[in-house]
Amino acid sequence: MTVTSWKSVGQAKMLAIAKANYSESNKEHRLELDVGDSVVILQETANWYYGYNRSRPHVSGIFPKCYVHIVDSRISRDGELVVARTEIVEEITTVLKEWQHLYRRFFLYTHPDFKVIRTKMLELIRLRSQLLSGNLPVDEMKDIKLKATSEIDTGNKILRLDMVVRDECGNILNIERTSTTQLYEHHLNAVDRIKRASTSTTKNRNVETMNRHSHNLLLSVHNFVCRLCEDTEILFTLYDGEEMRAITENYVVKWSRQGVAADLDQFNNIKVLFTDLSGNDLSRNKIYLVAYVVRIGAMEGKDTDTRRSSMANSSNTGSLKNKSQLTNQMSTPASPGPGGSASAAASSHEQQMRRPFGVASLDLLPIIKRTEDFKSDSQLKMPFIPCEKESLESTLRKLVGNKDLADKSDAAIWISVDILHGDIKQVKEEYPHLVLGNVAFARKMGFPEVIFPGDVRNDLYLTLVGGEFPKGSKSSDKNIEVTAMVCNKEGVAIPGVITYGGGGFALNEYKSVIYYHDDKPKWNETFKIDVPIEEFKQCHLRFTFKHRSSNEAKDRSEKPFGLAYVRLMNDDGTTLQHKRHQLALYKIDHKKFDQDTQYNYLQLPALPVESNLKPSISGFSLAKGNFTIETNLCSTKLTQNVDILGLLNWSSRKEKMEESLNALMNVKGEEVVKFLQDILDALFNILVLNEDAAKYDNLVFKCLLRLIEIVYDLKYQHFQSVLDLYINESFSATLAYEKLINVVQTHIKNAINNVSSDRSSSISIYAVNENDETLYRTTKYLQYIMKFIIRSRILFADLNQGKDRELFETMLEDLLESFTELIKYQNDLLKSQGALLKYLHIIASDLMQVYDPIKLSQRIVDIITNVPTGRLNQSKMTCIKDVVDSKLFKLPQCRAILLPVFCRQIKDKLESKEEVAECVNIMNNMLELLFHSEEDIGSTENDVREIMQILLRTVIQSSIAMDRDNPLVGNLVAIMLGIFRAMTAVHYQAYEKSFLTSFDLLDFLMEILLVFKELVSKPVFPVDWLDMIMHQNTVILESLRHFAVIIMDRFFSPFEKQVWSNYFQCSITFLTQPSLQLNLFSKTKQSMILSSYRDIRRETAFEIRKMWFNLGEYKIMFVPQLVGPILEMSMIPEIELRKATIPIFFDMMQCEYYSSKYVMESYGDTKRNVSHVKGNFNDFEKEIIEKLDHYIEGGYGDEEYKTLFYEIMYESCSNHNTLQTYGIQCVQVLTRLMEKLLEYRCLIHDESKENRMACTVSLLQFYAEVNRKEMYIRYVNKLCDLHMEFDNFTEAAYTLKLHSNELCWDDTPLSPLLKSSRHSGCSTHWHLKERLYRNIIDLFDQGKMWESAIDMCKELSQQYENESYDYLSLAELYKKMSQFYEKILREKRFESNYYRVAFYGNGFPQFLRNQEFVYRGNEYEDSGSFNTRILSQHPRAELVPTLNPGPEIRQSEGQFIQIVKVDPVSRDIRISRDRKNIASNILKFYQTNNVSEFQFSRPIRDSNGGGDDIASTSYERTILMTKDALPGILRWSPVKSSTTVVISPIEMAIETMEAKNRGIRELVLEHRSDPTLPIHSLSATINGVVDAAVNGGIPIYEDAFLSPEYLIRYPEDDHLVARLKDQIASQIPLLEVAIQVHKAKAPDSLMPFHERLETCFAGLQPTIEAKYGKRTTDIKIDRDSEVTLRRQISAMPQVSIDSSRLSETSIGSSDSGISKSQNSRPTTTSSGGFKSTFTNFATNFNSTRTSLGSSPGAKGKKDKYGTKRRSSRKSDRDSLNLQVSNSQFYTSPITMASEIVGAGGGNSSCSDRDSIVLQSGPASIGSQSTTCSTPTTTGCSTPKVELTEELHPKRPLRSEVEKEKRHSRPPSVVTPTLSIKTLTSTGGDTVSIGSAESSSNRNSIITNGSTTSEEDLVPPPLPMKTRDSDYGNVPLNESSLYRRTTSASHYVSCKPLPPVPTGIVNSAYDVVETRNNSVIVISSGGIIYDERKRPPTPPPKPARNSKV
Repeated sequence: MTVTSWKSVGQAKMLAIAKANYSESNKEHRLELDVGDSVVILQETANWYYGYNRSRPHVSGIFPKCYVHIVDSRISRDGELVVARTEIVEEITTVLKEWQHLYRRFFLYTHPDFKVIRTKMLELIRLRSQLLSGNLPVDEMKDIKLKATSEIDTGNKILRLDMVVRDECGNILNIERTSTTQLYEHHLNAVDRIKRASTSTTKNRNVETMNRHSHNLLLSVHNFVCRLCEDTEILFTLYDGEEMRAITENYVVKWSRQGVAADLDQFNNIKVLFTDLSGNDLSRNKIYLVAYVVRIGAMEGKDTDTRRSSMANSSNTGSLKNKSQLTNQMSTPASPGPGGSASAAASSHEQQMRRPFGVASLDLLPIIKRTEDFKSDSQLKMPFIPCEKESLESTLRKLVGNKDLADKSDAAIWISVDILHGDIKQVKEEYPHLVLGNVAFARKMGFPEVIFPGDVRNDLYLTLVGGEFPKGSKSSDKNIEVTAMVCNKEGVAIPGVITYGGGGFALNEYKSVIYYHDDKPKWNETFKIDVPIEEFKQCHLRFTFKHRSSNEAKDRSEKPFGLAYVRLMNDDGTTLQHKRHQLALYKIDHKKFDQDTQYNYLQLPALPVESNLKPSISGFSLAKGNFTIETNLCSTKLTQNVDILGLLNWSSRKEKMEESLNALMNVKGEEVVKFLQDILDALFNILVLNEDAAKYDNLVFKCLLRLIEIVYDLKYQHFQSVLDLYINESFSATLAYEKLINVVQTHIKNAINNVSSDRSSSISIYAVNENDETLYRTTKYLQYIMKFIIRSRILFADLNQGKDRELFETMLEDLLESFTELIKYQNDLLKSQGALLKYLHIIASDLMQVYDPIKLSQRIVDIITNVPTGRLNQSKMTCIKDVVDSKLFKLPQCRAILLPVFCRQIKDKLESKEEVAECVNIMNNMLELLFHSEEDIGSTENDVREIMQILLRTVIQSSIAMDRDNPLVGNLVAIMLGIFRAMTAVHYQAYEKSFLTSFDLLDFLMEILLVFKELVSKPVFPVDWLDMIMHQNTVILESLRHFAVIIMDRFFSPFEKQVWSNYFQCSITFLTQPSLQLNLFSKTKQSMILSSYRDIRRETAFEIRKMWFNLGEYKIMFVPQLVGPILEMSMIPEIELRKATIPIFFDMMQCEYYSSKYVMESYGDTKRNVSHVKGNFNDFEKEIIEKLDHYIEGGYGDEEYKTLFYEIMYESCSNHNTLQTYGIQCVQVLTRLMEKLLEYRCLIHDESKENRMACTVSLLQFYAEVNRKEMYIRYVNKLCDLHMEFDNFTEAAYTLKLHSNELCWDDTPLSPLLKSSRHSGCSTHWHLKERLYRNIIDLFDQGKMWESAIDMCKELSQQYENESYDYLSLAELYKKMSQFYEKILREKRFESNYYRVAFYGNGFPQFLRNQEFVYRGNEYEDSGSFNTRILSQHPRAELVPTLNPGPEIRQSEGQFIQIVKVDPVSRDIRISRDRKNIASNILKFYQTNNVSEFQFSRPIRDSNGGGDDIASTSYERTILMTKDALPGILRWSPVKSSTTVVISPIEMAIETMEAKNRGIRELVLEHRSDPTLPIHSLSATINGVVDAAVNGGIPIYEDAFLSPEYLIRYPEDDHLVARLKDQIASQIPLLEVAIQVHKAKAPDSLMPFHERLETCFAGLQPTIEAKYGKRTTDIKIDRDSEVTLRRQISAMPQVSIDSSRLSETSIGSSDSGISKSQNSRPTTTSSGGFKSTFTNFATNFNSTRTSLGSSPGAKGKKDKYGTKRRSSRKSDRDSLNLQVSNSQFYTSPITMASEIVGAGGGNSSCSDRDSIVLQSGPASIGSQSTTCSTPTTTGCSTPKVELTEELHPKRPLRSEVEKEKRHSRPPSVVTPTLSIKTLTSTGGDTVSIGSAESSSNRNSIITNGSTTSEEDLVPPPLPMKTRDSDYGNVPLNESSLYRRTTSASHYVSCKPLPPVPTGIVNSAYDVVETRNNSVIVISSGGIIYDERKRPPTPPPKPARNSKV
């Protein structure tokens, strides 16, 4: 077996891409691959590679070579191996990776820009794929690159990422090679570029297009789709739709009848480039591409081929049998040019005629506006229409004017167009793939915007307009053909000078189109004539006219019938004018026309003569009619202007030379610029050769100024390049410089002298103005005059070997001196001075060729410094800027002269705030120049020194003074940074020495440090300017290093604290600025910063550390001031930085510990006397605690920092003898604080409010321990705000008490530590404490903790009464207290429910893990809601079913919660048992508030017992002690201790009896004190005790504990037995009193039920008293004054119940079961105690009614019973006997709808048919009916007669007193009684509706709120028959007595009712009374709410008989 040899891959690594999936996981060392994976290859064998997947670099393995493809790779900036691609592709890849995370976030949050980013990402992917394809031409690569960078930049802007700075080509800028000011400019350009890219670019693009000089339109012809019978010629041209004329010459395409181009060389390449188009041409309102189609053939077309044309340029040429034949067929109809065969031409198409066929057009305006949408690869349709009988021109006008014609046309020419910018040379370079090859050029019929020298052109465009011809001997109109030719002076035709236009063959003659039978044809045909210039003067145009017959034989015999001609040049030498010419038409007399006379026409006038003479000559005679042509000459050599021609011919007309020069001043600019070179040559020849210098030199100079002025005109500004080219290449006047210098000097001196003399003499103002104007024009165009002078001198020197150099320099110096004199002058020559300054830099640059640059620099300085003060400021600064940009400034010797002067000028302007923008531009250019390499500009060290010493301080101060909104402030900062960047250590030393005193240097350092700090804390540059900000940071760091050296050397001794402090503050602010926190950036941004700028935080930190330890004995001056800044710095998440800075804290501790306690900021005192050592570091500790809180809460620091801090500080303190103890204590405190703060930061934004509050309290307690009052108060306020956020008013009040406890009741001034943000105006302890007390009282009031509020009021009242004597406030306070006392007794409050919550498992935070807490439930929150709330805060947690879970739960990684309801155990002496007759509202408050002990019990069944035997059930009671009493500052408190005791069965029985007796007692007291209370709860409680037949009640206890057998078994329980007996016996007197109260309050409807209670009690009382003795109670009821109490309700009828069925009227109830008081909440406590409650009940009927949650069969019976009920309603109503009381004071008694059933008693019933049946026994609710024999009530037969007052037949008005009572009553909460509560028997057993056993209160409560007042109710009308009745006091009639005495039979005869659905108000309720005593009246029309509380009702008045 051979061993595989692995070897390296030839380089360090290779990169490959997986091209197939590879997986062999069952084999060892295999690397799995997916298609597209990037694989890094490390080693290889013959067939295998070894490497790793780049996405999983930790896994390496082998894989076959054939599964991957090797790609070129490179090392990225991150050090990773990546695919080698172009920079733009790499950038797109990086951008897409960075965008994907933000893209996902945009999607999740439905960001409005999501679709925009999606579009951009898709576009980038598309562009990337195009770039990777590798088959794009260079120009398209550029376009795609620019598009991609535009998409990236705009996308970054939307995503708020950093802006990328690029150059013009889209490449990312290299910051190291860019100056600071240039970098700033690039940022501004990038902002502008992104802004433009984000908006529509059409307008900007068009503007740019219009501003370029030359434009071209490339036309490609693809096909002509039309029925063709003959060959055709297609003439393309550009056409102006407004002026209706062609713009360019024609381009001819010969199209054969076979549907292909006749010229086979043009197959697939029919292209023409229309050139020389100007911006004005493209901006025309209507511009079209037009095609004239001319048919070549007979007069009448042959219809031999009806097929349509196929694709013209297709490769199908099989139909062409003979290519040469086709070419011959399509040869030109005119005679061929030179080299052609005339005989062949005559024979081939003598018979062929040019006939009109049709026109096509295309609107170019949309293409010009959006060029990118119409590239050459998209074909366009040119609709074609035939001519029919119209001319081509009229057909074109019809097509252009009517778009419908184009839409209807099927025939068309298919083309494509491209707009190309630039001249021909540029187009060929930029678009070689478009224009190279067989591309024709069609020029504009006119000049382009720029005519360059050498661009020779002599084109004459001739248009045959039309004519009128006589018929002659013809009866019909002629078919006229015009033949045009160019002839010489002898009349001989010149061959080959005529063409159709661009790309056409040269013709000997041109034949026009023939219009059939038209004597007045309108041809409008244009062709081009190109005659050599030397022959142009002697040539003329000859036109012959011939009739063409449709008969071939006749046509051959036809001869020309007329002739016209015109000469090309006039007699004065000018060319034919650009206009229409009407020519004389001459008839040819063929009889006299022969070889000798054929040229006689030249003797005739070419134009019509005005006289009546008819010129004629042999062979020719003047004919009637006319012929019109139009000429347009485009010539650079020939002119139509006489003046120019005269000047050009000056040498032959010297006598008129002056006249020609003066005439030139008035020639139009269009003519001048065409012949600019020739005119200049003529002028300089005149200047040099003239014999009268005084006469002609100045005149020529003025002409030169005129020429330059024309070139300077905006219209002709493009000709400046022509002038420059002329000067450099064509100018040859070597002797002109002397004369030009003399003329210029003369003009300057004349202007100055004339103006000066005007001051002393009275020279005319006109002369002064003339001289001034001449001087202004001279200086304005001086740059070109100087160019002529310099070029002339150079040519002269070259020709004469430098002859007369000294003389020339002298002349030049005199000229420059005159410039200085001109600048000095202070009056009237301002314009000339400004012009001189404007062009001085150009003159200086040119003078460098002939003059010493150093001397020239000094001359420039003289000119600049001699500008008068206050004048020409802008011009002067512009001049300086231009000189800085000139070549002169690049020379170091010249800069040494110029730069100091320029800098001082800039400094003056900055200090005076004048021309600041121009100064900034100059400094930008200076610094940009100095940034260049020394090879280009020489040494810059001295230049930087000059700028530094003169400008640096001024720039700094200007940037400080400038407003941040000023756009120049950023540029000034960039200049400042650029200066610092250019400075070296030598410069810093020199600058330090430049300050005269140390004070000046100190002032500078403090200033610049503050500026640096301001720059990094409040950046000048936008946050997305990453490159600019990082560059700023690099420069500042380098400067800080130099400043640190200066500060150490100059300001340590003597020590200057302020500058050191500024340095530390600046450096630390610099270090902690957001732009340097790499940990906050994305990975892409981090890698970019690290690769381009490095992480400079560590370097800065080491600089700061070095400076700190250099402080030496002065360190104490900065403790504790620097604790916060250095702490912030040390928390930066960089490990080396932290290790370097944390030891500074230990050094601070030492400094403070060893500092003097007597002499501040000095070590000297402690050196002299050791006893003066301070010996602590309290200031340090205090400061670092405060700053830790600030910074950690702000997001600084982490667990790693805490650990590292502890390790370093602990080690440092441990190794120090003195600080070992105190230092370690401090470190531990700080570490604990960091732990709590980190926990707080983690949880403060948690959804769980408990976690947030717990963390806040934890910190609050910590600060209390370390006695940091200001921090303590801060977190007190935070906790209070948290409580207020969740409406925890009670806890908020207790929290504010913590703040008030820190204050005293005196006028001590309030320290900053104790101030409150709520009461910032308070200045003393007393004032703030009083405000806090008022807040606390209000919060206690909101939380219904009125007892606590009263305690606070009492304390505050003592201050008002005894200290401040503020009786008004005291009175107000007592009013509040009275309200609180009243609320305690009158308003209902919820009873606080408490729960034990245990958190098990390591999944919880540390402060919850395996901890127990007691929680105070929210208001009206039951156990189920509480459990849900706790579990929702911990969604991962599970409920634990066992009470004491084992280690498998406690130590698990999960989360487990256990929740148990607990009972509060109050130890308040105010509710001790010996204090009786206290209202229950008062007792219940103290029972459930201010408690710290809680308990819960669970039953323990004796295994030997009898199952549910009460005697064998013990209880395990757990007693919890909490750390804090509840309620407190939190809604929970941790359990500090937990004990468990076992309660024996008899002890539980005693507790149960005690609870029952206590409940009865409280009920009796409540009802005695408040007669308006409903008796439901009282009824239920009594019934549960006296009629406990089912559950057993007292008999169960007797059987279990009071039997002799029990005492035998448990003799030690004898005292317990005695207690039980005593409780049983004590219950009897309480029941007796309760029954008496019940009797007094029970309405008539409940009297049978009450009698049942009395009967049961009568049987129970003697038995108990006999067994256990008779007891008494302290509650007394006055039996003699017993009255029948009735509740009052407005206009409610009394229900008379029929004995056979139930009334349909429901009864009013004052308790609906919603209240949370002890009367309304059935609660089974863990101790087995009973809390009585009210509930709906029904009296026992023969058959028990179905109720909520009844047996399963109940639902099925619903429809049955519901049907019965509906059918019986009428009889129900008929059975009612209503009595209506009309008295003002008394109302009829109201039958109650639901009365209470005892929890332990048997079955009871109620008079309401829809009331809910409750049973406390174990019997099923839905069981069959049982009967209960109820004795008939006696003693009620005697009628009660009572006198009524103010009887009235109508409804009486209420008294005012009663109205006020009604208004003062609180609104009610209306709650129909639908939910069924659990009832508890005497023995403690419970039965709830729907289940045999229920231990939780889970029934939902339906609550309907009402705010309807009684005024809104319409009282029910009185019965009609009672209105007229006699309202006297009459005894009750028999029927009424009968109803009372026979009520028992009524109860027995009732039928079961259907169940009432939960959540639906029973519609049978007519009256329901809520718990807060308001009344609901439910009528057929809806629910009416009566919110009055029921007052005690007066003694009842018997109702009178009434009929219904």
